Amino acid sequence: MPRVSVIMAVFGMAGRAGVLERAVASIRRQTLRDWELLIYDDGSADGTLQEVSRIARADPRIRVLHGTRNRKAGYARNRCIRAARGRYLAVMDADDISAPGRLAAQADFLDMHPQYAFVGSSAWMFDSRGVWGLRRVPERPGRESFLSTLPFVHPSVMLRREAALAVHGYREGPQAYRAEDYEFLMRLYAAGYRGYNLKEPLLYYREDAHAMRRRKYRYRLTECRVRLHGFGRLGILRGNLRYVLKPLAAGLAPACLMRAARVRRYRTAGAQGEGGRFTHG
Repeated sequence: MPRVSVIMAVFGMAGRAGVLERAVASIRRQTLRDWELLIYDDGSADGTLQEVSRIARADPRIRVLHGTRNRKAGYARNRCIRAARGRYLAVMDADDISAPGRLAAQADFLDMHPQYAFVGSSAWMFDSRGVWGLRRVPERPGRESFLSTLPFVHPSVMLRREAALAVHGYREGPQAYRAEDYEFLMRLYAAGYRGYNLKEPLLYYREDAHAMRRRKYRYRLTECRVRLHGFGRLGILRGNLRYVLKPLAAGLAPACLMRAARVRRYRTAGAQGEGGRFTHG
């Protein structure tokens, strides 16, 4: 049995096969060799399944799953969780890059710290021109840490498989669409599980100018509902309605201003250091 199962949902990647190949290559370059990668094609109709199958032939540790219709990220990740054989589950997005030591560092941390159900990390922010910023996250997020924003970089997270199964995985359906990660991690905390963030950036997180434009207003309404129910389960809703409504206020700002604000927030001198030499598009 592999020590770590990496789970990756893909959809409509036929025109971005190079991006997907780089994401997969970053797993194949891991210093920890005892892994499997489960890639679920979520009903793509553009040749993505053929591309994924081609990429998978390069390594027997890669397993391909697929559905006949698009059922969104929550369903896709749950399919991977149910099929996983590893003790630990590492979340991975199809357009991000894992640092070579990511799986080893996180698996070792969970081995040594049984009080934590999952572990994330800081992340370099990059686009087609390279690294432009560094997102740092709190080491020991508490319940109140979820008020302002998700205190974890979701695709940097590795979790114990039994914890994911205990809360029945990700929420499926429109109730949490585009906010599945927020809803899932708050539900883990509400069930008594806790997470930790390693300070070292172990993920290159892709965010470009198009990311803001893809965040449609109806998804912000969904996030408000996720926050409302999640804060209620965590016991932090009282007096914090402004945080429930925060996505609506943010959505009124033009995408260019939102992008500029995030660049100011995350651009640091550190982005010109080790991460600044990263040039993958």
